[in-house]
Amino acid sequence: MADAENTEIKVTTGITEANSDDIRTREAVTAGIAGKENDTETAEDEKPVKKGLVHYFLNGVISTYFVGIILMYVGAMFGTLFVRIPLKITGLLTDDHPVMVTAASYLAFIGVWGFVIGYILLFKSDSPYLHRIIGKPDRRAVIGWILGCFIIGGMNLICILCAMGNGDIHLYYGSFDIIPLVFLFVAVFIQSGAEEILCRGFMYRRLEKTYNPVVAMIFNSLFFTLLHVGNPGVTVVSLLNVFLCGVMFTLIIYYTDSMAFAMAGHAGWNFCQSIIFGLPNSGQVFPYSVLKLDAANARNSFFYNTGFGVEGTPMAVIILAVACAVIIILGQKKIIKRPEKITPMF
Repeated sequence: MADAENTEIKVTTGITEANSDDIRTREAVTAGIAGKENDTETAEDEKPVKKGLVHYFLNGVISTYFVGIILMYVGAMFGTLFVRIPLKITGLLTDDHPVMVTAASYLAFIGVWGFVIGYILLFKSDSPYLHRIIGKPDRRAVIGWILGCFIIGGMNLICILCAMGNGDIHLYYGSFDIIPLVFLFVAVFIQSGAEEILCRGFMYRRLEKTYNPVVAMIFNSLFFTLLHVGNPGVTVVSLLNVFLCGVMFTLIIYYTDSMAFAMAGHAGWNFCQSIIFGLPNSGQVFPYSVLKLDAANARNSFFYNTGFGVEGTPMAVIILAVACAVIIILGQKKIIKRPEKITPMF
């Protein structure tokens, strides 16, 4: 009897242990499945979340625009004070000193240089852009300076000659002094270079890092256009030309990875129309120039705009659009020598 009871107990115990093992097995399987589901959920959570449109712009464009506006206008304000106060004290900002009055307007942009470079040095995340702005004064850079100045300046000259040939403008001789001209070229370069290091050297590089070269090109050119919205005599056509200038300079930097050509080209364009021919530079006319415009007899046409100069004309649209197309063609055919590693445009 006792043996039977012991046998029953052992059998019952065995069944219980077997049931326990079965339960543990089922629990392990269930836990494994749950673990996989959790892993799957975790993996899905770790996948990049598609950014919404607002976040997309807040993350890059708007923040970059905000920084750009501060750097431009605060830099220009401090630059104006730095340049004009000494000239005012010494009595050089008068009609008797047209060279200094003209130079002061351009030299004020030295403050933008200081603020852009200072900002880049202050924030480590933007520090890689500095060497792209300054670059090395090597043979390639020197060639870029020369070609940029003469080619882009030559494009402006074509627009001016068309306006003269059509009888839209009449010029007369003002004065020619080599030392003031060299001084004014340096001043114009400081102004043009300031816009380039901000829009192309800093903003384009920053936007390119967040998006792609095309988006960066469009939005840095739009910012460049916005900087000119308040200029005298501005029109829709003139703003289109400013935008195309921004695209052209960005394309140059995209294909050459050099600021030299763009900075010198920008300076050559402004120096040609403003200091040599005495025409409006983005709507602004300055007291000193080699040639003077007979403004009273100037007229609006396909080749000239009395308020914004040659930059406000359909002719300039054509010239700049063709220039952009030529740069793209030369770049795609690798006729323009570009860096080994280049970010795909799209």
